[in-house]
Amino acid sequence: MGIIAAIGETIKRYGSKISVISDGSTVNSSAFIEPLRYKNKVYVGGQYHHLGLHRNEKYLCIGPPDLTLEENKSVIQMQNKKYIVKRCEIYYVNDRAVYVWAILLQYGEALEDDYESD
Repeated sequence: MGIIAAIGETIKRYGSKISVISDGSTVNSSAFIEPLRYKNKVYVGGQYHHLGLHRNEKYLCIGPPDLTLEENKSVIQMQNKKYIVKRCEIYYVNDRAVYVWAILLQYGEALEDDYESD
């Protein structure tokens, strides 16, 4: 088994079960979703706030390359949590799609802490 097939099998076997909701249709798949740590947030537009709380945690999603994701449209549901796709790209090796990665934000109603005072 080549490295590309091994990555696909690893995502399928060990990834969490997810549902992707986009344009009214739902697709079930497997993916890894994990929080981005502070050092990684710098590279994806994260901001450091000195005062108060501001809910802006970002998450990384790694899924199979055939998983269709749309920025600011696709919602990923895993267990009892929902995330919206903010950025996504397919990673290629030798012109072969290996996996899709996405930056996610929690999806839902805005909390009071999500707004900065004037």
